[in-house]
Amino acid sequence: MKVLMFSWEYPPNMVGGLGQHVYDLSRFLARKGVEVHIITPRVKGTPDYEIDSGVFIHRAGSPAGDGGNFKSWTFTFNSEAIKEAVRINAAIGGFELVHAHDWLVAYAGRAVAKIFELPLVTTIHATEHGRNLGLHNRIQNEINEIEKNMALEAERIICCSDYMRDEISSLFGPFEHELAVIPNGVEPEQFVKLPKKPRFKFDADDKVVFFIGRLVPEKGIWHLVQAFPQVLYKIPDARLVIGGKGPMKNDLDKAALELGINNRILYTGFIKEEARNYLYHRAQVAVFPSLYEPFGIVALEAMATNTPVIVGDVGGLAGIVQDGFNGLKVKPGDIDDLAEAIIKVLADQQMADRLKRNGIQTIETVYNWDIIADSTISVYQQVLNKSGRRASI
Repeated sequence: MKVLMFSWEYPPNMVGGLGQHVYDLSRFLARKGVEVHIITPRVKGTPDYEIDSGVFIHRAGSPAGDGGNFKSWTFTFNSEAIKEAVRINAAIGGFELVHAHDWLVAYAGRAVAKIFELPLVTTIHATEHGRNLGLHNRIQNEINEIEKNMALEAERIICCSDYMRDEISSLFGPFEHELAVIPNGVEPEQFVKLPKKPRFKFDADDKVVFFIGRLVPEKGIWHLVQAFPQVLYKIPDARLVIGGKGPMKNDLDKAALELGINNRILYTGFIKEEARNYLYHRAQVAVFPSLYEPFGIVALEAMATNTPVIVGDVGGLAGIVQDGFNGLKVKPGDIDDLAEAIIKVLADQQMADRLKRNGIQTIETVYNWDIIADSTISVYQQVLNKSGRRASI
């Protein structure tokens, strides 16, 4: 089975969880005999073509966001990606199926599927409506329309949670076919390697509260900063570590100064894998108080590193975490509820240990990439059978 994937994120170009998902999925599909070719944007200092873990990676166009005008860059990249797809298709004797990840590659995915009369599978990782808690301007409406067209033209839609299935159906449906819900996964082995010399220093008594993600409103990071004075009142050794970057950084800085807690907050900016692993392992609790979250792979990362997790009771996070079993849930946007949950985990070691044990069990039994790859192959085979094409692996 030869599958052509389009993704605007792929290592080392990682912006959110999409790139990690495509990286893991493609590797595990390759292990199971699927020939996966990925077309993704060029990255400075990275080869245009390489084979990594059995996956054929083709980089085209300019680096993501290069030139400042993101809309223009997206159109240009899709055009270059189509040209590259035509070249690869001829070189390997043809694909059986196209798999496009999110709206930024929708044009390329739809065009190549039509050019070669191939079935199109799309994974919708998030929607523009959900990311912005509504559609508020022309650009957002345009993106929403692109997502809708991609969804309607796909032979099958994959999404990562029941929450996303319901959201996509309400925004773009009804569909002739049932949406396939296949969760994201995590590979614990990716979180073992630690830096020889960690660049972040902590006092021995520091109780680290760790957040990692884009600094944008839907991640609930504002509420985490606002809740932290209550945490410090009860747990003076608490230290908030904020990993990632985004447009809210300046607002968060101002809020911390006004609250008098800036000396207990560490901003890491973008961090690579080993530093991320170190912070997960060093943390006493990982907190993701999202207001909107299609899935929430960071919750799985925390579980995989034996770190207790607290999440906003919303979206995919609500499906991953069973309150009191493998994590704690809080009301989205409720500062008092969030502070209380953090204090509970930091003050109750028995609870923290129980959440850790059950988190690892959740990873092993539900969010295992072998299972996820098998489910994806099943979707591919269903689509190929429906279209009259048959491919075996």
